Amino acid sequence: MSAATTLTLWRREYFSPGYKITFLNAIHLRLQAGESVGRGLAAVIRSERNANKLRDMSPALQALEQGEPVASAMARLGFFDSTVLAILRAGERSGMKDAIVSAAAHLSIRQAWLRQHALVIFILLNELLSAAFAPVLLLHDVLPWVREHTLAPTAPDALRAYQRDMAIAQNLSVALLVLTLLLLLAGAVNVYRISQMRSPTRLLMFFSDGAMAVGFRLAAAMLRAGVTIEGAARDLSSQAPGWSRRYWAAAHRQLQQATEPAQALLQGGLYANERSLLANHANARQLADTLVALCSDREQRARRGRDLLLVGGTFVTVAYIFMCGGIAIWIYMTYNNTLSGVLEALGNGF
Repeated sequence: MSAATTLTLWRREYFSPGYKITFLNAIHLRLQAGESVGRGLAAVIRSERNANKLRDMSPALQALEQGEPVASAMARLGFFDSTVLAILRAGERSGMKDAIVSAAAHLSIRQAWLRQHALVIFILLNELLSAAFAPVLLLHDVLPWVREHTLAPTAPDALRAYQRDMAIAQNLSVALLVLTLLLLLAGAVNVYRISQMRSPTRLLMFFSDGAMAVGFRLAAAMLRAGVTIEGAARDLSSQAPGWSRRYWAAAHRQLQQATEPAQALLQGGLYANERSLLANHANARQLADTLVALCSDREQRARRGRDLLLVGGTFVTVAYIFMCGGIAIWIYMTYNNTLSGVLEALGNGF
């Protein structure tokens, strides 16, 4: 990449997902008012008040003035992904109004998916990190502090009991650390299984079902806009969110080998009812309707999975806190009893 190109990319304004959605909705509003798509695009660009954004979008105006298709002009904007551009190119044949709506829906779905997953991941990480660090804190801070500040009893029986209790506390803390590692390993195994799309898993089904739901809805929007199933699979193999990307990549490879769409869509990661419905569609319109229905089912599964994950994460956190708190209280009571005994002996001496 040349220095001039790098400088140009550095100076480009940031176009947020919300801005892109608003941009497409503004064009759709002008189409509903009776303007042509080219005039609507030019009017929306010229209405931009930010001089830097207007500068970055000016190549699209130049493309319109040179008579290029609207989809090509919108590609010159530089902030739409390949899926949006594929929908817009198909819309030049099937109807630009529906294509604009489908493109805006594509961006809205992706934005909602990212926000929802970011929130769930933040909550889970906060809960699980709190649970994971509890035994670490107990093992490396609380136990050494107790040993340092506790005066061990001098009586042989009492000393043996005290040393036994401290050893039990040490072993329980180590056991909690081992349990933490096993839980992390189980989570990694499930993440790998989902990433390979071998089968839908139950532990992390929120992420797999949520991603597949978005992929199904995007594919339906593209088919309704006139994009072929081959084109939809090609674009979604790189643009679909999360783990559904692997599903569409596998479907695209099958379609490239001239496999029938009904068979090419039967890839790993599907539930039994989904395989049955996808194998029996008659045309692109029916396939789009089927994908919408599958999306709704996946969204319901994703909501149930999200609730199970959050409840499970909360349960693990509370369980760890109670276990570590119980050990810490037991250690404290041992320390407190020892200290009370020392103070009582000192009092009797005076």
